[in-house]
Amino acid sequence: MALRRLKVQESRLSRFRLNKLIYAVPFLIIWIGGSATAYDNQVTNNLLRTRDALLDQKTHLQTAADQIGSKIDTLQRQLDTVNQYLNDTDKALRDVEIAIDRTR
Repeated sequence: MALRRLKVQESRLSRFRLNKLIYAVPFLIIWIGGSATAYDNQVTNNLLRTRDALLDQKTHLQTAADQIGSKIDTLQRQLDTVNQYLNDTDKALRDVEIAIDRTR
């Protein structure tokens, strides 16, 4: 299930890169060709759409990062608990081995 989520996130990142390229190409073509007055509004509109798309993407990525961070925190707490159980078990095992040695 986590692998599927990772694939979905990779797919979204690929779409983000493609969207970025789609917006960047027209902007670069207009910019390289020179700035004519007739294109000023078109360039401005393209830039505004690019900015809006990037802000949306940033919001999405921040939400995904927050969710992943929360999962990592939960897993870290579980790992800490299991490691404490392992330490307790090692101590109990040493105590039992010492007791066994004393009875011989």
